[in-house]
Amino acid sequence: MPATATQLLMMATDPDVDINDLAAVIERDPALASRLISIANSAFYSPRQPVTSIREAIIRVLGLNMVRNIAVGVSLTGGFSTARCPLFDSTAYWITALGTADLASGLARAANVDGMADPDTAYLVGLLHNIGELLLVHLFPQEMDLVFRRLADDPGSQLPLHEKAVLGIDHWEAGAFLMRHWGLPPIVATTIELLGDPTKAPRNRPLVPLIDATRSWLQAMLVGRADTLRLTGVDESYCEYRTTTFSERFDDLRSLAHTMH
Repeated sequence: MPATATQLLMMATDPDVDINDLAAVIERDPALASRLISIANSAFYSPRQPVTSIREAIIRVLGLNMVRNIAVGVSLTGGFSTARCPLFDSTAYWITALGTADLASGLARAANVDGMADPDTAYLVGLLHNIGELLLVHLFPQEMDLVFRRLADDPGSQLPLHEKAVLGIDHWEAGAFLMRHWGLPPIVATTIELLGDPTKAPRNRPLVPLIDATRSWLQAMLVGRADTLRLTGVDESYCEYRTTTFSERFDDLRSLAHTMH
């Protein structure tokens, strides 16, 4: 695991983490700091005035917990190379990661469901839920290029089926393994693993259907076929409001995702 991510994860378990301490850790990694400032200044988050420091990003735009979660996600994925897999769509990957995180955190806050994860945890899981895809592309670029070619030839099929056929493992298994290997909170790996077959998720894991619903809605948005996102335990009017406002910001999300390459 990258050293910066290790420090950030230690801070994630500290409820009294100081803004200045968090900013200092991020700023020791200039590339990470620059990426976070760019995210805070994006049209998707629409700051009233330009952000020029991590401290400003925390205080004026994103908040401490979101900056910490985004920093963890960006630092964990920074070491992966996708250049040797031409058919990998990095923009679609980040639309799904960032969009799922944003939607899931808001829906988790509004959900009236026993055992629902807190919004910050939902954001982190949403941001990392598809990291296994990056891992497989990094390790097996030629094989994954074949996987994406097979998927394009059979658009009604599912990506994990082709991954299993070509590699013997899918990105849900790979992502769960990596999260455990790196020692992330158990809920991250468990949720990713269960996303491989959400129907098997026990009732005390309501985060699984929430993440599955939001990522599926975003996948539909990518191909222009999304209806209103609905989720058991979340007021229907709130679901309509969130999906309407999110749809209006989708082009801004696409632009932000394009900068994450």
